[in-house]
Amino acid sequence: MANQQRAGLTVLITGANRGIGLELAKAFITQGHQVWGTAREASPPELLSAGPAGVVSFDLADESSIAAGVADLSNQIERLDVLINSAGIDARAFNAPIEARGPFDLDADTFAAVTRVNAVGPMVVTREALPLLRRSDQPTIVNISSQLGSMEVAANRGIDTSYCVSKAALNMLTVKSAAALGPEGMTVIAVHPGWVSTEMGGEAAPLSPATSASALYELIANLSPADNGRFLQWDGQPHPW
Repeated sequence: MANQQRAGLTVLITGANRGIGLELAKAFITQGHQVWGTAREASPPELLSAGPAGVVSFDLADESSIAAGVADLSNQIERLDVLINSAGIDARAFNAPIEARGPFDLDADTFAAVTRVNAVGPMVVTREALPLLRRSDQPTIVNISSQLGSMEVAANRGIDTSYCVSKAALNMLTVKSAAALGPEGMTVIAVHPGWVSTEMGGEAAPLSPATSASALYELIANLSPADNGRFLQWDGQPHPW
């Protein structure tokens, strides 16, 4: 990774109304960057209190909603330097009990719905944002993945099969996007943010959202095209696939 941080970035963060996405928005705003955050609601109070440049409202499970939201953003900004696909859910969003999250216990609709938000959603957001990203001199796409998207790690860890599979799909999307966009000078990575004490991560998690976001900010601000296609940990170390 490079040592020279970039200044004056225009940044889009999905799921910026809570958890890691919100803390990432705060970190970039504090450093003087122009941040646009997404949420399903039009006026998320937590995000608005952080002072973003604006809010983009769309539903990651709805392709037409994403397209409309990014089109609206395109009318307000000239370029996009950094896209952070941070929003994500697990089977609890559909009230799946813990005993119904194994590979042969999940119902198909829940499995598909989690994958649609965590993998298909970022694919569509990235596709729609490409014209804005192509106007940047060093466009960067960061997919917030998870250690549970790692084949090596999830073989022995992770209760929620839909979440594990969706993050593995996001990792593959990262690989394919990096191969497609790298020749244009884009940098596409996946990153494990650590085990973070968000609503999803739980109170036992050792990292606070602010600590994770601070480290992720430093990582993202120092990325270069040499990092294209990598899967990294929140502290910048390589993560096993």
